Amino acid sequence: MTTLKFPKPQLDAKVANNDSLLVFWHLPWMEITNSAFKLQRIWLETVNDAFRYELEFISTVAPFYSKLTHCMLGFEGLQTPASMASCYHKIAGDMSEATYNRMRKVSELSDDFRERIWSEL
Repeated sequence: MTTLKFPKPQLDAKVANNDSLLVFWHLPWMEITNSAFKLQRIWLETVNDAFRYELEFISTVAPFYSKLTHCMLGFEGLQTPASMASCYHKIAGDMSEATYNRMRKVSELSDDFRERIWSEL
């Protein structure tokens, strides 16, 4: 992709015409717009990471619900209160670990966002 380079306008009142005023207005506007696009791209990358982390969490937690259903409904044989409690505690531990990993990744998003902005500046 190439960009059009305008010549630097001369700021002499005698020479000012419509073309030089357009160039004088266009150059700063393009610089500001380019920076805004960069910031929006960085923000969208961060939002994309957040959605990816949420999808990872959902895909991690979904099998736990299936295991919990099998455990509580007795699909694996007759369940006693002690076996149901141990199954529940195991699944709850796995889910809390998945939630901890999710929160850790989300807390790193702000640091990544700051690093991306500073690398662009």
